[in-house]
Amino acid sequence: SLGRGRAPRGAARPVSETTLQVTSLAAGGDGVARADGLVVFTPRTAPGDVVEATVRVEGRVGRGRVTRLVTPGPDRVTPACAHYAPPDRCGGCQWQHLGIDAQRRAKARLVADAFARIARRPIAPPPVHGGDPWRYRRTLTLAIRRAGGRTWGGLRAFDDPEAVFALDDCHITDAAVLAAWRTVLAAAAHLPAGPRLRGTVRLLDGLVVLVLEGGRQWPGLQRFLHEVPEVAAVWWQPDGARRTLVADRRPAARPGASFAQVNADIAARLQAVVVARVLAHAPARVVDCYAGGGDTAAALAAQGVVVAAIELDAEAAAWAGRRLEAPSVALAARVEEALPAQLPADVVLLNPPRAGVDARVATALRARPPRAIVYVSCDPATLARDVARLEGFAVRDVTCYDMFPQTAHVETVCELVPEAA
Repeated sequence: SLGRGRAPRGAARPVSETTLQVTSLAAGGDGVARADGLVVFTPRTAPGDVVEATVRVEGRVGRGRVTRLVTPGPDRVTPACAHYAPPDRCGGCQWQHLGIDAQRRAKARLVADAFARIARRPIAPPPVHGGDPWRYRRTLTLAIRRAGGRTWGGLRAFDDPEAVFALDDCHITDAAVLAAWRTVLAAAAHLPAGPRLRGTVRLLDGLVVLVLEGGRQWPGLQRFLHEVPEVAAVWWQPDGARRTLVADRRPAARPGASFAQVNADIAARLQAVVVARVLAHAPARVVDCYAGGGDTAAALAAQGVVVAAIELDAEAAAWAGRRLEAPSVALAARVEEALPAQLPADVVLLNPPRAGVDARVATALRARPPRAIVYVSCDPATLARDVARLEGFAVRDVTCYDMFPQTAHVETVCELVPEAA
């Protein structure tokens, strides 16, 4: 028995052994079960699973760890990647043990649940559009470790962030990215000194670029560049310093290291849908908030729309500005500070980071409502919170995109229009 009663907040009761029947999946990917009146979240489980698990009580919930799978649920499959299972227990994926159709059904339910529970606006589970569930990633970040005379690059165990295993293959990453990583690691003797570095290889406009973090000096940079001819650009962020571009062999100027799409296929489909939804309102003027390097703003401007693109990152905003012609404009600013002066507008596009939009953005939109808001979200919980703040707007459509198969992440496009008077 796990014991009834409530532990004081922050207190942890002893670990207990119990049998769990998993009934659903939670945001973040854990399976949900109930034991002795307690909700227990257990990673790497599937609805319908019966598992033996150790459970630690943390405040008002339990955290489970599977010790034995007793009966598999109907959606459980054998993971494709050997790193997903023990001993590596890779944390890069959460749902390789679920079939892809089950993953997408779960994502639809998570979005619908967030709208009902957080926004208080019930919706039917939305459609989830997806592509190839494997080899889709155009970017891969690895921890680089040195010990005992050897160097390896790897990912972290989902239940132990200090445990970095040597990566052999990543089934969700593009083969060209993995090949570039192998070349980088083969030249690791010429990387900055230090036991811990972090690197990201990206495919950016068909070119391989590297972002390296860590170390204090890089005397072997030129030798490293000689050893990795396929790497077109290198950014380096030394310990305690800013990131700088230390090598650039690209044929023409490009935006910075941050703007590669992880899943280019789904990103292109999603952008086409967003542009079509905006244009369906026949706008003369659009404000594109959190505009990045201006891909969507440029596509709208090409259709004759006047666009004000707002982006906090100065490098991205400058790149967006070079792609727009007057009277369209790119502003390097915080959305919550710059948006009010850009209203009224026919359509406002929101594409914020995971934290969602500042409350002041909702206030500005309520004060001077556009004909439509098209909100692109990577977190259903913050999307639902922001929809709740947009009083006076009705949810017209919710559609999801499976940008990151094998994980619990989902992209959602939500279209809102002013409620009828």
